Amino acid sequence: MKFYKSFILFSLLALTFVSCNTDDLERDIDALKDRVANFEAQVQQLNDEMNIIRVLLDGNKTITDYSVNGDTYTLTLSNGETLTLTPGATGGNYPSIEIGENGNWFIGGKDTGLRAKAEDGDDASITPKFKIEANPADGGKKYWWVSYDNGTNWSVLENGLAEGTNSQTNPIKSAIVEGDNFKVTLNDGTEHLIPIIKGLECAINAPASMTNGFWMVAGGTASSLTVKVNLVEGDLVRVNAPTDWNAKVLPYVTGAKEVTVTVTPPSTASECVIVVEVTHGVNTATDQIKAKTITNSYWAEYQAGLDIKVGNLVINKYDYPNAELISEDNAGSFTVFTTDKVYFIDADISLTAKMSIQDYLILINNNPDKRATVEMGAGKYFAFNSSNATATGLLCKGLILDGTLNANYLSTLEGKGTCMFEYLAMDDCIIKLGKAGNGRALFSISSGSNTTISIKNFILNSCRFSLTNGSAETKIINFHPNNATFANSNIQITNNVFYAEDAATTIDLKLLVYANTNITFLVERNTFVNVVPNSSQGYIQGIPSNESLLAKNIVWNGGAWNGGCNWISSKAGSSTPSDKTKIEDNIVFDESGAKWLFFRGGNGTPSGITNAITPLKGSPFVSTDFAAGTFILNDTYKGKYGSDIE
Repeated sequence: MKFYKSFILFSLLALTFVSCNTDDLERDIDALKDRVANFEAQVQQLNDEMNIIRVLLDGNKTITDYSVNGDTYTLTLSNGETLTLTPGATGGNYPSIEIGENGNWFIGGKDTGLRAKAEDGDDASITPKFKIEANPADGGKKYWWVSYDNGTNWSVLENGLAEGTNSQTNPIKSAIVEGDNFKVTLNDGTEHLIPIIKGLECAINAPASMTNGFWMVAGGTASSLTVKVNLVEGDLVRVNAPTDWNAKVLPYVTGAKEVTVTVTPPSTASECVIVVEVTHGVNTATDQIKAKTITNSYWAEYQAGLDIKVGNLVINKYDYPNAELISEDNAGSFTVFTTDKVYFIDADISLTAKMSIQDYLILINNNPDKRATVEMGAGKYFAFNSSNATATGLLCKGLILDGTLNANYLSTLEGKGTCMFEYLAMDDCIIKLGKAGNGRALFSISSGSNTTISIKNFILNSCRFSLTNGSAETKIINFHPNNATFANSNIQITNNVFYAEDAATTIDLKLLVYANTNITFLVERNTFVNVVPNSSQGYIQGIPSNESLLAKNIVWNGGAWNGGCNWISSKAGSSTPSDKTKIEDNIVFDESGAKWLFFRGGNGTPSGITNAITPLKGSPFVSTDFAAGTFILNDTYKGKYGSDIE
């Protein structure tokens, strides 16, 4: 809550000059504290209510136990989940939340296209999640923000002002225990019942082989999981799954606290939802799990119609039907990617020309257990160049992009249009930048680049950046202030490792460059090994915007380095108050004696932050492998700071 702390401090300073009445001052401070607490209560209540609505719409859960503390109900569901609810209005405005006649969520009066209700046996798409934060487009006023992916990405609601008097109320009007039911009344007057059945349980115990929300099972062979139950005389346990998954419940007895379910999936790429249900009289409690066969080919999954996630984009053969497999059979004749195509790459290739992207170019390493290399030599790069108003962009997953023979950028803007590309996304890739040259970068534009083409989202997640040649400056993302459209971009750099070629070399790194210009970035949980910023700039060169975050990063420099090192090089004299930049828990290990600051020379240093950093000595790692780019943190830092790539 750094925004509110800085706002209170500002208020204190301002009031010092206009009033000496401490009673008025204390009342103002108390009012601000109440406002903060009220916003927090609103957010908590709305998200609690959305969870209750999810259960109402699901219709397959019962309440096994509940308690009441004042006006707050604590409910234990049949799948082991615990929910809380405090019915009644809290605070000021709420966003408009409705379920349309088509069964979709309507948020802020707009159809989200996401199902609120189950349809044809498929569960609802998502339960929206909400928060209140400043809206830069409206002078920093507090607005409601919504996420449709459980908090990974957020968007502001245009009509979602959270301040002022109530024009929209929270969606649940009342809730009471009535007999053997928990009765919930929504604001539209509809009433819903959740049965209260003491002891009726159905909770799948998460198997050890869960990956990305899926239970991963071997195709063609039997696998099993256990389900927590509390069976009494007459209870029935069933399992529902597609016929080709051959699912069954092993024999059970009255009084059982656990049952076993086995599945034998097809030998080909396949996925499904397995639903277990326990029936007690007229009531049924269910739980479910997503299951997927283990394969070593994304191409096979694509051919089977399964979804493949690259960054935040879901790829399948229905939405992206134009696809090609590059294998040992055709790799020798392959020299260039063509636009508007998905490539699954199963063999090393060397590109011979630059590649223009009209709508999209999606590159996926085919075998998750063996990376293919795409060699990008001198003058070989991806060009965002489109005549469309909007386009998808460039997305890469699991590949080695080898630019060690390229002294320039691997991607850039070209063309004369006004296109807004959605993505430049690198997901679980190894990116090599090495040949000497001040232009080397993953993405870079110059003063002569088109000022009306832009990219909305830059996503670098779980990648290794192998950097060689310490004498040359290296940039990862390099904008130019001539193109003001990047002020509206979102830069997400998370869970990556940036490392030099060996323990004795230190690389000069600029992570993000947008000189003297506002930019929004999320730089979190990255590991930097022998890569540091030079004293004239910083890892990040630009003015942090409202939603920027720099947190949980860890740096280790074991090589020699002259001069200072700065995390952020903001514009001299620019204001970067603490409500704009959240700087939390970043750690530096450095034996070189270099001076470290968060903000270079105090430029734009937020109030309330200690700018100088005292580097720690020694090493945070239990093992290092510069050749493989593997740096394993010790137990003090592992899981708390830096990347978790192993």
